[in-house]
Amino acid sequence: MSAALLTPSPGGPHGLLGRLRDEAPVFFSEELDVWIVTRHQDVLRILKDAELFPASTRSVILGAYPPAVRGILEESATFTAPNMGFDGRPTHDRLRRPAAPFFTAQAVARLEPRIRRAAVRQADRLPATPPSDLAADYARPFATALIMDLAGFPAEDHDRIVRYHRAVSEFFFGSPPPDRQLAYARDVREWETYLSATLRDRERHPGDDLVSHLVAQDAYSERELISLISFDIVTAGIGPTGYALTVVCDELLRDPRRRDALSADPARFDARFAETMRRRGPALGVFRTAAADTELSGVPIPAGAALWAMIASADRDERRFAHPDEDDPTRPGLGASLHFSHGLHYCLGAHLARTAVRTAVTTLLRRHPGLRLVPDQPHVPEPGLNVIAPARLLVEW
Repeated sequence: MSAALLTPSPGGPHGLLGRLRDEAPVFFSEELDVWIVTRHQDVLRILKDAELFPASTRSVILGAYPPAVRGILEESATFTAPNMGFDGRPTHDRLRRPAAPFFTAQAVARLEPRIRRAAVRQADRLPATPPSDLAADYARPFATALIMDLAGFPAEDHDRIVRYHRAVSEFFFGSPPPDRQLAYARDVREWETYLSATLRDRERHPGDDLVSHLVAQDAYSERELISLISFDIVTAGIGPTGYALTVVCDELLRDPRRRDALSADPARFDARFAETMRRRGPALGVFRTAAADTELSGVPIPAGAALWAMIASADRDERRFAHPDEDDPTRPGLGASLHFSHGLHYCLGAHLARTAVRTAVTTLLRRHPGLRLVPDQPHVPEPGLNVIAPARLLVEW
């Protein structure tokens, strides 16, 4: 089961996840040393109860690497400083509260012109003649440029920030090859030196950007700021936004009627986005630990156990969504989807992600209203333990 779950396939893992929901909704994977949880009611319980199922999994991540690599990462703020993505209350609330005003629906609405400019710039850079790889030519560079702009990083630092982001992302979400791990760890250290200098610059020369906003709150230590920017802003912003944009484009272009309906009525986007993320959210799930002995679906879970709460499975659970494999943006109860998580760790950037993808998609369709998938292209998945998005999406027009 574990090996099959981690083997990419063109149809994704959903067939196997459906079997698990029926036959083994909670089971221990010896290969991964983690309890895999697949039903909506159990995943929702894990996400809602942050005290019993805390997100403090960085020590588990660090334990997977050899001493030389672990030694560098254990000195980093990214992997050790208080962080809203991994800490519970009261630390989580203290860290989240000052950052939250930048990410409200109203604040994101004011950012829309900047988001649109980033989308237009990237659309301008698409090849003059098709085909084009939408993941490499549009989705990933748009997400990177947008997060860099909102954070206030200079455009000339693009390549180095992409390198830093890759290093952090590989440790948290991927499985970096042994011969690259030490280099990635050194990139993390270099990244934090860069961020430290950036913070000092913003203290002297504040701007209209997220880093300046965070510095001005005077609510964080330097290590907390570095951790917040490194993981919560850059790592959790660039990758998931690019993956989501690729997946939404893939879904729209698989059925030209979806593309045409959205082009005719862009107001349909939010429902289309929610249903696409329910059916094809780009993350398999989230990792948690059990703070005490408990049980899920009648299965005893020991204290200290690691759990993999399969959001991709929960969002297709027949017990919660009728005909879950069908695409239906008008389905009732769509708000029960867990693609942005739930409870304490509900995604801080949900409004921003939705607006960014909406703007990027509508910009692309205005530029190329006849956009379509190149037929018979092979499925190329994104690498990484927890990512289920296409790494390549060939299109023509």
